[in-house]
Amino acid sequence: MAMATISLQLFFLLAGTAAVVATSRSPMAPAPSSSAICFLRASCAATDAPDVCYNLLLPYADTFHGSLARVARAASAIAEARQHDFADELARLKLRGTGAGKVADMTLVDCSNEVSTSNMFSNEILGHIDNLIAHQGSQKDFDSHRFFAKDLLYSAESGMMQCVDWFHAASEAAVSSPAGKVVIAGCTTVSGYVDVAFMLVNAIKF
Repeated sequence: MAMATISLQLFFLLAGTAAVVATSRSPMAPAPSSSAICFLRASCAATDAPDVCYNLLLPYADTFHGSLARVARAASAIAEARQHDFADELARLKLRGTGAGKVADMTLVDCSNEVSTSNMFSNEILGHIDNLIAHQGSQKDFDSHRFFAKDLLYSAESGMMQCVDWFHAASEAAVSSPAGKVVIAGCTTVSGYVDVAFMLVNAIKF
């Protein structure tokens, strides 16, 4: 039941945020070309949240030039930026505590450390994807860069969802506390962005 609730949270939180991104484009910005839009839709079909992916990346559609690796890089950069902001938010939040007891406070600290630590690899992830964009070297090199990018993205995503599990395991008071709600909503939302990036990287072919 908890995982079903999290999945629904993920869908609505991501859909809402992505819609804001899509509608926040400058009215003076030129609309993407029809070919760029078609390519973006085809690229986002590789994810479990194609509409979210499309709305999130639409402002950058004309920069991809038919490269799925460029789409994956943009998605990864957005995900890593969101994770960085979330890590900063958790760092501030843990100074105040949860107000739900020692176990909940310790869980908050652990989550803050988890999100912050995994975000330290953001430049490494983008570096691996840059090598996929360059498409130089052997297929073995290509597969290696894709593997490490996927592995780091998966680690970040699973770490955040583990934080959600930690809060549910801590206590009902931890989950219902203001801090707990921030952690659960943030982890669910940001991990969703990371998942879009992961699936796009996974779809890149040599």
